[in-house]
Amino acid sequence: MSLLSVATAFSELAIETNFPGGNARVESVDGDTVTIGPDNRDSKPWFYWNFAVKGAAGRTVTFVMNPMHIGTRGPGVSTDGGVTWKWLGVDAVKDGTFSYAFPPEADDIRFSVGMPYVKSNFDRFLASYQDHPFVHQEVLTNTGKGRPAPLLRLGDPKQKAPYAVGLTARMHSSEMMGSYLLEGLIQGVLADDERGKWLRKNVEFFIVPFADFDGVEEGDQGKGRSPHDHNRDFGDGSIYPEVIAIKDRLPAWASGRPLVFFDIHDPALKGDVFEVIQLLSGETPGQEAALVDYATLLERDQQGEFLYRKNMIMKFGTGYNKIDVEGPPPIASGWARTLPNCILGATIEFPYATAGNMEVNAESTRSFGRDMAWALAGFLQKKSQEEKK
Repeated sequence: MSLLSVATAFSELAIETNFPGGNARVESVDGDTVTIGPDNRDSKPWFYWNFAVKGAAGRTVTFVMNPMHIGTRGPGVSTDGGVTWKWLGVDAVKDGTFSYAFPPEADDIRFSVGMPYVKSNFDRFLASYQDHPFVHQEVLTNTGKGRPAPLLRLGDPKQKAPYAVGLTARMHSSEMMGSYLLEGLIQGVLADDERGKWLRKNVEFFIVPFADFDGVEEGDQGKGRSPHDHNRDFGDGSIYPEVIAIKDRLPAWASGRPLVFFDIHDPALKGDVFEVIQLLSGETPGQEAALVDYATLLERDQQGEFLYRKNMIMKFGTGYNKIDVEGPPPIASGWARTLPNCILGATIEFPYATAGNMEVNAESTRSFGRDMAWALAGFLQKKSQEEKK
């Protein structure tokens, strides 16, 4: 883990990142004013930061940042050690500067560009399913730094379901809101409703919650990592153990069954094109048509807080859904689409803080994940009916 503990010259105020997911670079401290920003490490200049403030009880501290490093709802704030988060609010920020009045009893207040999510969050989420007969926790592989990267499988161990679904998140380690979306998808699969029951009977799931597990735990940017990041490692000569394991294990596990594959991301921090939910289609007409079928069901059946419309699909070769290479793009969903049994492979881009003028937070993001699971059941039910004709 990358460590940072900067004690200020004034009293006992300390800025710390010596915890999972921590990231910041302190530029200066002048009394109760801290100038601070992201630590990019081996990645392209990006915007992820996540730090704790200690020793500030009863004080008001001002944080000065680059405005481009603060999102549409201001910084995320956690008062319980990073377990839960809320937005400070855009009105609290002016030209990249925000102040916080620390309560008299405050000991550890955390601030971040978003709502960070690391392995301990995932463990707390899975605790409620620890005795569930369809939930199986495994190890995907050991990471480059020796951590056991988690693999979650959902399904009935007593039978081989006719359909296979692969889900991956955190190809770029700092894209934390995708983890809450993944939680919602899992909740939908395990729900005690008609489609949850159908999914558990007819589908097996191969879920990689942290594709860049070292980066997640160490608080790396991950985006544009040198020599290339995890989501550019799906061509020939893959270098990251998690990617190598996905490419090896997922096709063997699917074993020729019809496969749906979703890779979950967050886009850039803010801007009109990045403040909507985007499903990115594949490069072939068949893949685009399959995604339209899925998105049609998602639009029709959604019950959560966000309104998704199928015309929000970003076609291949438009917007940021393009890569300047010949053949299938060497990204996770592009690789999945090369598998002969892949009936749908797509990238999901879920915003950091605002989606269609609505607030993105942990629970609202989970609600969209549940909607995605519901639509997935409808999509595969339709496929099943077509196969029987």
